[in-house]
Amino acid sequence: MAPPVLLTGATGLIGFRVLQELLRNNYRVRITARSANKVQSVTTHPLIRPFESQLTTALIPDINAANAFDEALKDVTYVIHTGSPVPIPGTDPLRDVWSPTVDGTASLLTSALRFSTIKRIVLTSSIVATIPLSPLPPSTAPEVPVSITASSRVPLPANTTATPDVFETYVLAKTIALSNADTFMKTQNPDFTLAHVIPGYVLGRDERVHDAEMAAHMPSSCGILLQGLTGIDVLVPLHGGFVHVDDLAEMFLRVMELETEVQMESFGACVPVDFG
Repeated sequence: MAPPVLLTGATGLIGFRVLQELLRNNYRVRITARSANKVQSVTTHPLIRPFESQLTTALIPDINAANAFDEALKDVTYVIHTGSPVPIPGTDPLRDVWSPTVDGTASLLTSALRFSTIKRIVLTSSIVATIPLSPLPPSTAPEVPVSITASSRVPLPANTTATPDVFETYVLAKTIALSNADTFMKTQNPDFTLAHVIPGYVLGRDERVHDAEMAAHMPSSCGILLQGLTGIDVLVPLHGGFVHVDDLAEMFLRVMELETEVQMESFGACVPVDFG
């Protein structure tokens, strides 16, 4: 059987699909969740039950607690961190977006330093951390369009704290988490390698959904899209870059398995879409 993997965020759209990909490829997977109910929602799912012998769980009620990830990281070879929220209107920007994105990622990386079995960590970022959302003033805009790649980075703004606006906080948190991970790898020089997967909006079939009403209110990019399509006011913008969840799940697996001596790499997952 393939080496053991720690997967965070298995209760989310991306993580649940990545979990299926891992299990179907014979990996032993340990998933994390904040509560037993969230764990049960995954382990009892009809698509997951046939693989119960490959699956273990670890409860992490508070990712900001000291050494929160230590127990979960024991004996694993790979780590895939998809446990990062999307900016759902009405959620608390600091508690529900900033803390898991910035502090949770930092906590995971710090704990990983203590485990020599870890070979590679794959982190989930977002294209909002690589593409400036606001147009540059005419006086400073380049004459030739700037090419944005997975290695592009948005300069950190003067304000690096959460704001009352959930989407603004999401963009800022993703930007800072990406920058902090880059700095971590350069300053800590760990034995493991790190890869950033940087997707656009993630769309596709959500196997966690049971009916149309549930689909339109899921806390995911699919839910946001369906709300807009069905006439529900959406306060979060939908930009023109997307990736299918099936393609993204396969990409996570390929990036995780990539044999490389490069300490840190970034991989984009986004197809531009012109709404015009």
